[in-house]
Amino acid sequence: MSATRLLVLAVVRAHGKAHGYLVGQELMAWDADKWANTKTGSIYHALRQLTKERLLIESNIPSTDNTPARTDYSISESGETEYQKLLARALINPEPRPDMLCSGLVLMSSLERSVAVDYLKRRRDILKDHQAQVNTASAKANWTGRNALPPHVEALLSFWDHHTSCAYDWVSELIDKIEGGAYIYADDDPKAFGCPGSRFAPYET
Repeated sequence: MSATRLLVLAVVRAHGKAHGYLVGQELMAWDADKWANTKTGSIYHALRQLTKERLLIESNIPSTDNTPARTDYSISESGETEYQKLLARALINPEPRPDMLCSGLVLMSSLERSVAVDYLKRRRDILKDHQAQVNTASAKANWTGRNALPPHVEALLSFWDHHTSCAYDWVSELIDKIEGGAYIYADDDPKAFGCPGSRFAPYET
């Protein structure tokens, strides 16, 4: 749900105002159903929930001779805060499922370059700590004594060792790439991801 919540806020934020069908069509065009498990039903649920929480503002547009009645959504000030919070979480916190990270990578151009780098460096620090924890667990494991863990548990520790090492190397390369000038960010172009004209402070975690 958090990934869908973030993506829905992002689309409404980018358009200024958007109705549910537009939000759904845009996210489906990104194939968000494949990498973020975002379905049509979850999109409309997110719109209703975000409106209930006053993170989105609802406007009812009456029908005309040419168009049916519809409901438009715009992002509130508290919705902007929630967007920044979720985007920070997506880029900073390693999670078992990749949907939040994928969403964060898609949306990171809405941040200033230095903020994106800061979030990713914090992610790298967490991964380094995870590596240390796995190494400590492996060193403490008694594979032969009376209190030995089952031998196949070594395979689990080996998996997490390789997983965290690979993730650490990947994010390190991405940081170098961004610091080297790759990609367009909000301070390069205020509308790099359809950013509103006003500049918002990054979310403080």
